[in-house]
Amino acid sequence: MDEGQDRDERLVAAGAKPPAATSRRARPAWRRALLLAGARARAAVVVALSIPAPTWAQDHRGGSFAEAARRFAAETPPDTRRGSPLRRLYDRGEAGPLWSAGGHPTRQALQVIALLEDASSRGLDPRDYAAGGLAASAAELEGRASVDSTGLARFDVALSRSLLRFLADLHEGRANPRVLRFHLPDAHRGLDLAAIAADVSRAADPGAVIGATEPPYAGYSALKGALQRYRTLAADSSLRPPLPARVPLRAGDPYADAAALRRLLLALGDLPGVAARDTMPTDGYSIDLADAVTVFQRRHGLDADGVIGPATMAALRVPLAHRVRQIELTLERWRWLPDTAPDRYAVVNIPGFRLYLFEHDPTAARPLLRMNVIVGQAAGRRGTPVFSGTMREVVFRPYWDVPPSIARNELLPAIRRRPGYFERERLEIVRGGDVGAVIYPLTSANLARVASGTLRLRQRPGPDNSLGLVKFVFPNDYSVYLHGTPAQELFAQVRRDFSHGCIRVEDPLTLAEHALAGQDGWDRDAIERAMQGDRTLRVGIARPVAVYVLYASVVVRDGAEVHFYPDIYGHDATLARQLAATSAHAAAR
Repeated sequence: MDEGQDRDERLVAAGAKPPAATSRRARPAWRRALLLAGARARAAVVVALSIPAPTWAQDHRGGSFAEAARRFAAETPPDTRRGSPLRRLYDRGEAGPLWSAGGHPTRQALQVIALLEDASSRGLDPRDYAAGGLAASAAELEGRASVDSTGLARFDVALSRSLLRFLADLHEGRANPRVLRFHLPDAHRGLDLAAIAADVSRAADPGAVIGATEPPYAGYSALKGALQRYRTLAADSSLRPPLPARVPLRAGDPYADAAALRRLLLALGDLPGVAARDTMPTDGYSIDLADAVTVFQRRHGLDADGVIGPATMAALRVPLAHRVRQIELTLERWRWLPDTAPDRYAVVNIPGFRLYLFEHDPTAARPLLRMNVIVGQAAGRRGTPVFSGTMREVVFRPYWDVPPSIARNELLPAIRRRPGYFERERLEIVRGGDVGAVIYPLTSANLARVASGTLRLRQRPGPDNSLGLVKFVFPNDYSVYLHGTPAQELFAQVRRDFSHGCIRVEDPLTLAEHALAGQDGWDRDAIERAMQGDRTLRVGIARPVAVYVLYASVVVRDGAEVHFYPDIYGHDATLARQLAATSAHAAAR
């Protein structure tokens, strides 16, 4: 092989085009390199795309392009969730190729393949779309003087199938949330994937058409930016986790691995750049490092005290590749949300222990209200479920109707064991609803009837009621609602999974003010009077509020600051296993 040929083949192997001045005599060298690359990847294309047939040159079934394309599309198994958009795409009479012209890939085909190869920038796996094999096939098409209709049809259908899967995954996610017991509404508009793929094939900007299928939310877009940043950090070999310390570190303590800690905190953005100058101390846990660790702690759901104890050291030592995966999993969950946000909606993020309220904000970019919440305990199967509902009523000075499981397992033993507990907790034994309930005396027989479920316990309204002074009702299958709490001191905790499943809000007065905004007679003063009144009062919400109880272990706050939260219920781990199984299934089909 001469020097020019060797140069051209190296260029092709690196993904570059050969020089424009390449002579006809030298062109076969780089074309042979393209053919070699195509041969190495073609087997993977056939397996991953499940388009049954050997190589192009070996298939002599003949017929027009349209006949061959319909045959290959028909032989491709339909997606169990999405039907057969591939078959619809090629059920177009005698239409010609979507992705080639004159026997060569179109500009749109090459751009789509590049987007599939870059699927990881959206938290997806290029291997799920046979991106490498398609790139090799496109290169082979470029290198052939001519290709028969069967070969063109095979390439066309293969690229279309990958694009259709990519569009569907971007739009609604790869996993079915209901399989994971996330009971969210199926609020995706029925996209005509075949029509969108056809639009992409002739678009001036294929990327824009594809991007329009993604979630419209600001948080999703911000996470994609965070993903790129953390992927770069994870690839930086100069960054490594700091070595564990034998005892908790406080500002001024000696620490032999301070230099590694400094590099990490600087890269993460928790340490200001001026503090990383070479003149700064590197042999101890200095004050500037403690300040940076405080920022790191605040971003990772830890007590922000600047002390590196076991929990903080464990978070500092989490591999950055794991943070990348955490972002990818959260991007997947964003795709489960409605295509169009309601006019008024509240979002509760379980692992972040936060509530956000939005109005006239289709991208969820500007919350009107943010507040801390308490969610269900991770231990004991008391976790708050992931679901959605519609808030239609505010109840002031509510009764607490004790759930039967809490009555049997907690309150009845306490009542029997501790004299005075029943009266001190202002409990009643009743039958019927709040209005017109029949009250029964405290007797052993009636307690037995509570245990059997024929009677129930409730707690009378008041400042010590477990629901506080306000309850927000959004009917659902879990009997979960938002409410206040007399235990306000718990909101000072960073990790706040203390409830039996319901969601306690830090400022029920302000939440009620927003829920009832615009309703005559229900300004803030009226709400306070109802909270301090002497009777239970139910008020309908004239403009109902959609409520989404969600699970996001990564959130970009205030435009740029990335916050990571512990996977308190293990949902990230479960989703990762589900996606791995889905991906393996796709590759084996």
